Amino acid sequence: MSAGIVLSLVDKVVHGVARNGFAIVRPPGHHAEPTHAMGFCMFNNVAVAAAAAVAKFGLKRVLILDWDIHHGNGTEHMFEADPTVLYCSLHRYDDQGAFYPGTGAPDSVGSGAGTGFNVNVGWPGGGVGDAEYLAAFDSLLMPIFRAYAPELVLVSAGFDSALGDPLGRCRLTPPGYAHLTHMLSSLAEGKIVLALENVCVCGVCSQIFAWACK
Repeated sequence: MSAGIVLSLVDKVVHGVARNGFAIVRPPGHHAEPTHAMGFCMFNNVAVAAAAAVAKFGLKRVLILDWDIHHGNGTEHMFEADPTVLYCSLHRYDDQGAFYPGTGAPDSVGSGAGTGFNVNVGWPGGGVGDAEYLAAFDSLLMPIFRAYAPELVLVSAGFDSALGDPLGRCRLTPPGYAHLTHMLSSLAEGKIVLALENVCVCGVCSQIFAWACK
């Protein structure tokens, strides 16, 4: 169900029926592997949509940005040898992979034809917030994204790096999420689709959703 909703929204954005969109779906998807479910994820919603955008809709370059505090192992594995999808994740990578799911090392850059099309920004622990995320976007990620020139931007939008989340223990604020979304919307002629991954448990989810859509 959730994979179908994300795919339907991507279809509308690619074909100009909708300018952009946010799929608020359950269950999440970015941990799901090609052969099995994992981490509360049954099907990899964003990966299914990205694959369809290439195979069915004829796109040549799709960007997936994953800002969930957990690395999207399933998404990385699905596209690690595929240059038509640039996957980038910002996540906690404590003590060389002690934070779930333990993947997402900075030197995991893809393989074969996909070498260089996998980018991992692993935070060494909690405590990072708006300043660190915006610095990573400004100095590293946005230059890569502009050079790649995606035709579509998909966001694995987990909100467990929000200020107050007891597991992520980071400090990203609702306006911080809005700024990240605004920067991404400068790509692909504004064709951007967010798909919900993990939600925060800090009591401000509604505020975050509203700001992320601004």
